[in-house]
Amino acid sequence: MSVPTTESLQAQPEQASSNAIRFPPGDLYSDEPPVETELHLRQILLLIQSLERLWSDRQDFYAFGNLTLTA
Repeated sequence: MSVPTTESLQAQPEQASSNAIRFPPGDLYSDEPPVETELHLRQILLLIQSLERLWSDRQDFYAFGNLTLTA
């Protein structure tokens, strides 16, 4: 068994693919009021879970929610 040389251990740059996942930016402005009740949170979670189940065979959507937490 041979020992790999340092040349073979160097990281190779990843090739950009047309199928790469593109995430939305995280700094989007919203003037919507914050969702603050437990009912709203449960409704958001149900909607996201429903969409993920309905579209489980697809790779061209992104679903997430926004919730403001206060203490």
